[in-house]
Amino acid sequence: MDLKEIIIRVRSRIKKAKKELEEKNFLTTHAIKNIIDSFSEDWIEKTLQKAKETLAPSLDEIPFDFQLRQSSWIRKLYERIFPVSHAFRISYRYGREYLDEYMPISNDTFLGRGSYKFVYALPWKMVIKISKSILPSDPLCGSLFKDVQKQPERFLTREELALYEYLSKKMIKLQREHLWFKFLRLGLERYHYVIVKENLPDLVIPTRFFMGMRYRNKPFSNNHIESIRPMDVQLMLTGKHLKEFAKAGKKIQPKSKFLQLFKPPTYQFTFDIGSFGHIKKKVLIKIKEDLLRLIRFTERLAKEEKLILDIHTENLIITIPEFELKLFDFHIFDEHLYDYGDGILNPEKEHIEVIEKFIESFGLE
Repeated sequence: MDLKEIIIRVRSRIKKAKKELEEKNFLTTHAIKNIIDSFSEDWIEKTLQKAKETLAPSLDEIPFDFQLRQSSWIRKLYERIFPVSHAFRISYRYGREYLDEYMPISNDTFLGRGSYKFVYALPWKMVIKISKSILPSDPLCGSLFKDVQKQPERFLTREELALYEYLSKKMIKLQREHLWFKFLRLGLERYHYVIVKENLPDLVIPTRFFMGMRYRNKPFSNNHIESIRPMDVQLMLTGKHLKEFAKAGKKIQPKSKFLQLFKPPTYQFTFDIGSFGHIKKKVLIKIKEDLLRLIRFTERLAKEEKLILDIHTENLIITIPEFELKLFDFHIFDEHLYDYGDGILNPEKEHIEVIEKFIESFGLE
């Protein structure tokens, strides 16, 4: 075998190995290539237009009993003193910042809080999620966040990058870094969403991500407190979270007293799908198939990418009366950051086991 043939074979093996690696990592790399295209204004406007023209259902039609975690009394007191008033989308037009899409919100339309967002009902059939402030050391900011840092232009639009440049001109370094972190987080939210959407397109709720301006009323004043934050709007679906199908639930706190201050408790549920009346077998079969697809995707993501999709019972909803499974929260964590030290070797299993118990309650063979 001559040297030329050896070189050709080596190149062929390298090319083959590279291709196999690309196929193995399709869960995230494919999403990167198409991130901005997935969020064209025309597509999202068309998708959400009908919802904007439809009045929101009454609160008793929205999953409420176990809908989302409620705030502590300290937070509730703060909300009373500085109540939210409204929000705008902020963009860059005409050589300066530009506010549009007025969205009225109030303490009365507060639906609850997740780990990273406050959720409010809008007067039309949509909800707005306003991001909480976090630090760069937060578990959310793992390897995917580093992807956004390296190539922000793949996750943020030209208009958003121009908006950052305009707003940061008169800021000191610390303020610029704080603002840039917010823009990177906006890109990260999109990244998480696209990874799930590319793999489970029919299960995700259409979501529009944008940089927004939130306003709070100042006490004894007609002025407002402004705050720029990543936000997103989603279709408002009437239905029940998986948690609401539970007939019994055992609360499990983290072992560490310190972690109990920061990590929400988990639950061991016993489910009863029959509590919502007779449901056709073919409907239950479809829900089961969708849940199994979600489990397989979660397992592949954990095994191949070492990433954990946060699919706890508050992030999954069964729509009523359609009885369809939908996901409306899409946060993804690095495996080593998601494990809070409770001795769980495979943290994704905790959520999967709960979903499997839910499937067992269907009584299907």
